[in-house]
Amino acid sequence: MRLAITSLAALLTTSGCLLHTPGGGDDQPPHPTEPATPKPVASGNYQVTSTVEITIEALLPEPAASLVETMRDFSTNPGQTLFNAAEDAGVPAVGTIRSALPDYLEDKLEGWINAEVAKMTVDGVPVTQHAATLVAYAETSLSTVAVESELSLAGGMATHRLTTLDLTPAGLDIRLALDAVPSDIVTATAPATTTSGTLTIGDHLFAVSYGEYAWQALEAKVTAEHGAGIRITLGAAVNCPLVAARVASKCVLGVCVGHPAELTSICERGLDEIVDRAHAKLASFRFDVLHLEAGRATVVEDGLANGIWTAEINAGQGLRHAPATFSATR
Repeated sequence: MRLAITSLAALLTTSGCLLHTPGGGDDQPPHPTEPATPKPVASGNYQVTSTVEITIEALLPEPAASLVETMRDFSTNPGQTLFNAAEDAGVPAVGTIRSALPDYLEDKLEGWINAEVAKMTVDGVPVTQHAATLVAYAETSLSTVAVESELSLAGGMATHRLTTLDLTPAGLDIRLALDAVPSDIVTATAPATTTSGTLTIGDHLFAVSYGEYAWQALEAKVTAEHGAGIRITLGAAVNCPLVAARVASKCVLGVCVGHPAELTSICERGLDEIVDRAHAKLASFRFDVLHLEAGRATVVEDGLANGIWTAEINAGQGLRHAPATFSATR
């Protein structure tokens, strides 16, 4: 039995038929190791779109409605608003009318003016409803905004420049270049790194006259829809000389209002004041600081995705949190 085993071993050796374990022995090359796919690194120039929720309750020092209060008042009581605005502006015709008319006639002026203005339209829409729509647009503009910007990454630093405000997220199909107010700060730098396919951008800040841009957006929208800006459109619709002539002809107990020139002056100067106040109040809302404390985004082949800003805004009440996201393309 021992002889048979020895002979079998010799036979296997001489015939080269020794068994090998898989992968063993010098004549079997090892399996190659797959190289790891490198994570993308953010570099170069990107076109960024950031969406910021303004969160009115947290940011505004006063309710949004009060920013265009005179326009809202005009939409509900044009006669009283025109007289009050003209009086506040020091229009002499107000005193002339009040001195000349008996109380029982003066008391009816407001209602008569309201009735005549109610007949006037802007492209078929009652002028008072048009004014109310402007108020709604103004309030809407203070809700959510998209900010377009250019981001340049090189040498561990980011140069971030704001270029455009897009009010489309707020329901206004208007885009405005951020170059109208010299006092704005629209360019900032910050450290930037890419780790495991994630871009991190450091602390930087801007200052933007947001309310002024919002007013420009309203002017642009009204102009696009009606061929002229807010004041001209309201003035053409109200037609102060016609309203004044109709109200001047009103009489009670044989005494007529008269004074069409003074009524025209009150109407025209009242409209000036209403629009100017709305503009000034809305323009007073600004981002004294738009603070981007940090930003993180996933680096993808053609840009940046799933970006989140840790953002704060100071609109006159100190820094308050403002939810913000962003994405970018090359």
